[in-house]
Amino acid sequence: MNDNNFVGNSNQMVDFLGNEWSFDCLGCAIVRKEVQIPGGIIYEGKNAILGTDPEIPIPGFLIINAKRHISSFSQLNKEERDEIGNLIMYAEKALKELKIVDEITLIQEERSKHLHIWIFPNYKWMTEKFGKGISYLREISEYAKRNCSEENVQKVLDVIKKIKEYFAEHDIDE
Repeated sequence: MNDNNFVGNSNQMVDFLGNEWSFDCLGCAIVRKEVQIPGGIIYEGKNAILGTDPEIPIPGFLIINAKRHISSFSQLNKEERDEIGNLIMYAEKALKELKIVDEITLIQEERSKHLHIWIFPNYKWMTEKFGKGISYLREISEYAKRNCSEENVQKVLDVIKKIKEYFAEHDIDE
């Protein structure tokens, strides 16, 4: 597989709002706020940012992006691991307590060159249409991009707003 198929390894992207972005590293560009995540940043800590996936319009599809340019979870220091661990826990709790989804899939892949963790929501339509398991995530993502509608974009933005409110009400540093 060509690694340029991973958005973080290409130099351009069109987000699901239709904005075109150019960058050297997508993760670094998000950290430097040179690329604006649709719906804005949900949470920004000392070591990581939580937002939605800029390309794939699935409500509740969240991405944790390390602020430091590293490619693997194993390269994190303790402070970074603690913050990212808390982010994962609170993001999952938000998705479940707000009744957005009942299950999630966590993924960290080193080929993207900048550490980010997918918090991928598992909806009933996904299982019905594609089956269960991580082998279907690319197909689901492509389907969501091809079938994006204004209504779906609004659902994504509404979910982001709810999750931002959830994070505003909780201290993830506890």
